[in-house]
Amino acid sequence: MSSELRPAERDRGAFRRRLLGTVVVLAIVTGGFAFASVVQGPRLEAGQIDAARATRLAGQTLTLTVNQPVAEFDAADVEVEPEASVTAEANDRSITVTFEAPLDSAAEYTVRVPGVVGTYQGTESTLEYRFETPDEEVYSLHRRSDRGEADVVQRTSIANPESEVVLSAPRIQEFARFDDILAVVTIDDDDHNELLLSQGGQAQPLELALPMDASIRELAASTTNPLIGFVLDTPAVDGVKQYESALMTIDVSGAAAAEPEPVLGLDGSPLRVATWAFVPGTASVVVQDFEQSVFLVDVLGRQPVAPLGVHTEIRGFLPGTADLVVADPDRGALIDLTDGTTTTLELASADLGGNVYPGRITMLDESHYLISLVASKVEDGRNVRTSVLAEVGPEGELTQVFAPAAETSLIREYCVSPNGEYVAVSASAEGGHPDGYSNKPGYTETLTSVVEIATARIALNLAGGFSDWCTG
Repeated sequence: MSSELRPAERDRGAFRRRLLGTVVVLAIVTGGFAFASVVQGPRLEAGQIDAARATRLAGQTLTLTVNQPVAEFDAADVEVEPEASVTAEANDRSITVTFEAPLDSAAEYTVRVPGVVGTYQGTESTLEYRFETPDEEVYSLHRRSDRGEADVVQRTSIANPESEVVLSAPRIQEFARFDDILAVVTIDDDDHNELLLSQGGQAQPLELALPMDASIRELAASTTNPLIGFVLDTPAVDGVKQYESALMTIDVSGAAAAEPEPVLGLDGSPLRVATWAFVPGTASVVVQDFEQSVFLVDVLGRQPVAPLGVHTEIRGFLPGTADLVVADPDRGALIDLTDGTTTTLELASADLGGNVYPGRITMLDESHYLISLVASKVEDGRNVRTSVLAEVGPEGELTQVFAPAAETSLIREYCVSPNGEYVAVSASAEGGHPDGYSNKPGYTETLTSVVEIATARIALNLAGGFSDWCTG
């Protein structure tokens, strides 16, 4: 018998050696993965947040999904850059981080959760997740009919200040928008109102049917839900008006089929409204009637009308919340519309000095507010007025946020962005005069400046006024 192996036997031996080597390598690799899993601790698999909504509302959440159930972590150690107040909790394989205030626009956030321990072993790990918030778009109305040109609704943004025309018409009274859906009230040659609805800058906006010779005012849009509203008056027929100061709302989630519907009061008839506003994050509105009674109304009819008492004035909401600011002669208060609780506002007063007169107040949080101020003095035998917008802190400290570039220009209107980060300030030059629009008067030679409140930095300037932040 030959001492040499036959070729077939040599091949089988080589195959067995290769197979054994492969098994050994796989065992080592598998063991390495298992060891690494123990050493590394829990790992982040995914993160989820509605970044756009998080710039509109407080209380939005980031959900971090971990590769194993979380046994422990310290919520107080969660870090956010840029700085933001958060709470955090774990449930099985998820860690939920809740932002207590709306986030800044056009910002990159990093969230770190250190000291996370899984149920399978005691190794700690740090989870890290990054996300970006969208840029803030700014819409405004530039009236040019006094120069024989069409009025335009224009759009720009904080990060890209190049302005573009979204819609034009011979005379535009007012506008409001939700996302890319634009509602515009125009004035025809007979001084009658028309209501147009445009989506995505379409060439031919839809004209909504209204009663003949109807009058529209106080057009506004929700910042968080596809709802637009306005106050409607119709002329008397045989001494009877179909609608008198009636609040109408439009569900624009399917914009082409939108139909205005009246908001009904306790007695089931259309409410007569002196002033009103959408409640952020909900399908509800707050309304004040002509007897100063205030109500909370679900425009979809899912909840009964809720009386909120009698108040002299409603001053909007704390940015990104359902906390309604009301004012009365003896005090101010916050009404939390999620549970109906009322908290008295203890606001510090600033020392304004002589010949300085306060204007409108807008709350930024429970202890900070914006206020417009006008100073008056006599120069060369004439009365000269100047104006500034200032922030007042919890101790009454006064910080200037904005002053027009021309000393004699006057602030006519200001409105805070939905997240409270910016303020749009409209000021008219000394040579400006009323523009003659009866239901929504403005001034010629108006310039709107968008200002970062925390730094007083002017982010952009726009010709015209009436920022869409004033219609939310």
